[in-house]
Amino acid sequence: MIIIPSGKPKIWDKQEDAGPVMASQAYTGNFHRLCRTYAEKFDGDYLVLSPKYGFLTPDSVVLGTYDVRFTARGVTEDTISLEELKQQWQALGIEQETMVMLGGKKFEPLLAAITDGKQRFSFPLHGTRGIGDMQKRLRTAINTGEPFGLEPYSE
Repeated sequence: MIIIPSGKPKIWDKQEDAGPVMASQAYTGNFHRLCRTYAEKFDGDYLVLSPKYGFLTPDSVVLGTYDVRFTARGVTEDTISLEELKQQWQALGIEQETMVMLGGKKFEPLLAAITDGKQRFSFPLHGTRGIGDMQKRLRTAINTGEPFGLEPYSE
């Protein structure tokens, strides 16, 4: 299983009357779509980490648009609470030695806090030079059929 970030662009930005949709359709940004394609290609199973709803499966329902984000400081008053995230994580009952997170550095302390440091995570996009570099690496992996290793990226 791979964890991917939700992203700001959403279906309601272009289709205001879209109504509730599955998480697999809600997030439309380039980075999210590349992460989703990567996860589907190399694992098949993924969770979307949303700052409003927390951990979503692809078929979880997202009711409508929102403008909430995680920051480098983690959870803020507008985001889902750390306690709710911990409860969701426990309910998921994931038993995987290492989870892959396709996201920036801000997710590392957040995921450590959610799992009380008991889950090992790999952040293969850490060490890149920004979102453009992350997208390039994702495209390359998708196009070549070669997944990232479990260790962070370094040149």
